[in-house]
Amino acid sequence: MFVTVWYNQGMSFRAVATKSRQETSTFRVKQKQSRGYIDSSPAFTLTETLIIGALFGIFIVVGTFILSTERARSRDAERVADMTRLAGGFALLYAEKASFADAATGCSQVGVNAATCTLRDIVQGLDAIKDPGRYSYKVTRIPDRDDFGISFHLERRYGSLLAGMHTLSKAGIQ
Repeated sequence: MFVTVWYNQGMSFRAVATKSRQETSTFRVKQKQSRGYIDSSPAFTLTETLIIGALFGIFIVVGTFILSTERARSRDAERVADMTRLAGGFALLYAEKASFADAATGCSQVGVNAATCTLRDIVQGLDAIKDPGRYSYKVTRIPDRDDFGISFHLERRYGSLLAGMHTLSKAGIQ
């Protein structure tokens, strides 16, 4: 005969007389079941749930940051491609006329949109050229015989170009 003694929640002693050690462990499980809890519960604890929630939150924040960075890089790449197309159009115009002044017909004021410059015959799709973000391409120097100027804004560093305002001119992007 075995006598098992243990503490219960009220810190009082409890003794149970059983015939064998196996009966003692069976009695303990039945006692715990009658109190409403079992040792090996298949559910998650509150701590495990909070940790998993925190990990999901961290993944969402990091993913959003990476996505916004990649979107800014994509917009900057499109801006540089647009400026390259404009530079090619101005170069072709200069090769034909030895002057940039013919482009000044549509963009004869500083501050107007660069898509108004009359390079449409030389560069296909110039009407649709516009900044992919919240900025715009502006004429900073009216095209004349020697030079032209178009400003644009980069959100992030792109190659050797730093973030901020830049100008396309005869000399290239500065």
